[in-house]
Amino acid sequence: MRKNILKILATIIISAFCFCSEDFEYNTGFKLNFSSDTLKFDTVFTGEKSSIRYLKIFNNTDKNININTIHLENNDNQIHLNINGIETTSAENIELRKNDSIFVFAQAELKNKTENYSLTNSLIVNTGGENQRVIITAYAINVEKLDGTINSDTTLPENKSYISHSGVKVAKNAKLTIKEGVSIYFSKESGIEIEGALNIEGTIDNPVKFQGIRTEKEYAEIPAQWRGINFKEESQTSVINCATIKNAQTAVSAFSNANITISNSKIENSFYHGLYLENTNSQIYNTLIHNCGYSCINISGTGNYQILHCTLADYWNYNFREKSAFDCKGSEQNFSTLVANSIIYGNKTNETDFREKDNINIVNSLIKSDLTENEKFTNCKFNLDPEFANPDSANYKIKDSSPAVDMANYGMLMLYDFLETDYFGNQRTEDDGPDAGFAEYIK
Repeated sequence: MRKNILKILATIIISAFCFCSEDFEYNTGFKLNFSSDTLKFDTVFTGEKSSIRYLKIFNNTDKNININTIHLENNDNQIHLNINGIETTSAENIELRKNDSIFVFAQAELKNKTENYSLTNSLIVNTGGENQRVIITAYAINVEKLDGTINSDTTLPENKSYISHSGVKVAKNAKLTIKEGVSIYFSKESGIEIEGALNIEGTIDNPVKFQGIRTEKEYAEIPAQWRGINFKEESQTSVINCATIKNAQTAVSAFSNANITISNSKIENSFYHGLYLENTNSQIYNTLIHNCGYSCINISGTGNYQILHCTLADYWNYNFREKSAFDCKGSEQNFSTLVANSIIYGNKTNETDFREKDNINIVNSLIKSDLTENEKFTNCKFNLDPEFANPDSANYKIKDSSPAVDMANYGMLMLYDFLETDYFGNQRTEDDGPDAGFAEYIK
């Protein structure tokens, strides 16, 4: 037995010696292969570390090669490297066996400037001949921190970008005004809590944007990346105009006594609700709410609610959705809801849910529902495909053959002149009649 063990140990030692004594060729000038010719950082916030990108370097020759150097062309401490498992700014004499590969990981941490900018650098790899290079690109968004409590009237000036890690609270008797073109990016457990007032002043061409900090393409439609906007019981009259609110847990929640107007906005990919409204007074118009895990709009308790020229499109497919796109359970007293000139559709059989006793009127709307004979519906069309342009890419404009074309109530436009234009600023009065939904069909 002892002799056998000694033989095995001798074999291991000899094998290790042979393995360690492999020859590597220096200054060969051999060309290496790369998994990509470019490392792209889509969007990087200044002063924040980016997500990590990686590159594989392959030796597809039949020789063991020594790589002379791997380094950045411009080492300005904005790109950090990990080469073959070692954090470094550059590496020398890296042994790469034939038909083997190594990893290079890269992370960006870009400097603050006065405005957004693009960065270009190169990863240089040399084996003794001409340099080989991989281009590194990053787009930097110049951000300011937005955290803590706002105790007095505050305005975020137009076209600025902010990042929030711990969340924002607007104290009672304070008002936060957000001008057009502002973008706010939130970490997972952050959001906006309103005890005072919120006034969002976006424009059609330059909306205000709220979303999570993950801006990569693969996160573009992932819900629950941040908490959302929460109006507390003591909050004051607030306006959200021309905003995009995406990928939240619940995009907007509002409770007792809140008075909120939401107009010309998009609410996208909420894990729970697009709008959760309880004991409030709310007017929502020219607004698209789509792909929510529970409901696009959930209403409960008391209050007066108007939903005018909106599109609720719920094609949620992350898991089973129990709720309808429009879920309304009001109080027997001090409650009324009007839905007019709207589209409520989705991938469930029934996308409206309310009780017979509720004071609800749904007029001139295209509805997916099994309650087609209910007296709460007036001049509605049921269970007809709205023929959205491309719901798979979140394009919820309607086609010219849509049953929603020309079906809206013209009197609503006479009563509320702000409905004469749609979400995109198109006139609703220039053809045979206004169309249901947030967007007018334009030839």
